[in-house]
Amino acid sequence: MRLDIRLKKPVNAIISSEEFEKKRVILEGLSLSGCFLKNKIPSKKDIIEILIPYKDTELRIPAKKIREDDKGTALEFLITEKEIFLKLWKFICSNLYSTSWETCPYCNSLLDNDVVCPNCHFSLEIFNSEYVFNHFKQTFLYRLKNLSNQIKIDDLIEFYINFNKSLLSKGNYDENVEFVGTCEKMLKIFSLIRKVAPLDIPVLILGESGTGKELVAKAIYEKSSRKGRPFIVINCASIPENLLEAELFGYEKGAFTGAYNVKNGKVELANGGILFLDEIGELPLSLQAKILRFLEDGIVERIGSEKSKKVDVRVIAATNRDLENEVKNGNFRADLYYRLSVFTIELPSLKDRGNDKIVLANYFLKRFAKEYNINFKQFSEDAKKAIMEYDWPGNVRELINKIRRALVLSESTEVTSKDLGIDELTEPMINFSQENKKYRRRSYIDKNKLIKTLENYNFNISKTAKALNVSRPTIYNLIKYYEINIPK
Repeated sequence: MRLDIRLKKPVNAIISSEEFEKKRVILEGLSLSGCFLKNKIPSKKDIIEILIPYKDTELRIPAKKIREDDKGTALEFLITEKEIFLKLWKFICSNLYSTSWETCPYCNSLLDNDVVCPNCHFSLEIFNSEYVFNHFKQTFLYRLKNLSNQIKIDDLIEFYINFNKSLLSKGNYDENVEFVGTCEKMLKIFSLIRKVAPLDIPVLILGESGTGKELVAKAIYEKSSRKGRPFIVINCASIPENLLEAELFGYEKGAFTGAYNVKNGKVELANGGILFLDEIGELPLSLQAKILRFLEDGIVERIGSEKSKKVDVRVIAATNRDLENEVKNGNFRADLYYRLSVFTIELPSLKDRGNDKIVLANYFLKRFAKEYNINFKQFSEDAKKAIMEYDWPGNVRELINKIRRALVLSESTEVTSKDLGIDELTEPMINFSQENKKYRRRSYIDKNKLIKTLENYNFNISKTAKALNVSRPTIYNLIKYYEINIPK
């Protein structure tokens, strides 16, 4: 079965290449996909250019030799611009031999004034202005299947990434491609998102810092019935406790010193849409009761007001803390935890995403090289090995930062593990006991260094993690492993 209509009458054209002067030829069976020449091409290269006169201009189409024998040469078109694609279609339509089909131009089945072939089910309304778009959409998967056998696996992965990027840029997801993945764990995450997005229930997203929790929340929003309405984000860890209540619920004029005007809280602003509570594990106990009340009855009350307001808000929360342990330790209300965790999604860390580490690294290398206007670069073999072996405690965020840095430092066409700053970090790791194996860290973060850094920052976990270039959960895990007593 053909995927494109072919012209029965020959077309005059010119072929061009660096190896020979322009040569006049006759194209047979011209279609959107390619054509056939009744002669061989005097070129050792597979790629040539075809020039087809069209109105006051000419169509310039790159083409690839796919078969050459005594009968001639079969060419496949490599169209890279939508404008050329549409002009070629108009050219084909203007030269079609018939407007009434006796046999299907795709599968050769007999027709009886059908507008859709009863055999291949392709539309035959060729001269409809939308025909080419609808037909291409209908045949897209067939085309991919035909091409996939010619593509190496690395190129297929790159195509997958770029295809996702195209979807992202159209607004289907956030444009951060760190959310794509090919490993089994990420494919499971995508499946969970598709299932929960249409359901108007709370979602709790768990995962280390830098794994893309906000991207998951945005993906749920994009696939929910609330898309197009407000998507409000508040980071519970970045706002001082004495200001957080005002940010969440708003205040009336004169409610406190400095309250010169009425202010709507984030919850009110999210009315009809989604409120994303990032770092919910950092929410003070004093505010947890108010959040719980809001979740249960949809009622909010501004500071300094005697009136309540009903709102319709779906809540998505995220944290890198173990909330079950926080509940046991009395740091988080059990009733709020159960209210938030109606549906839980747990994101894997980058170190557990297998070959995705290389897929993402290659994508970011090309993206940032283009952004910085830097010539072609690729990872050296030692860099690829280091990327796969390194634990990436800062997850995708750390990967991005190291690649940005490497592009500045690299002095050749290859980015090395030294450029990435992970050559010295690929030494053998501490052998932790089996029960603590998941908390293992590289040997350069030893107990004495950790204690000294904690003391330097007055046992502030966030500042310590930043100083050691690891995540906060890593610091907590190391404290537990090394049995370090933290002053209250």
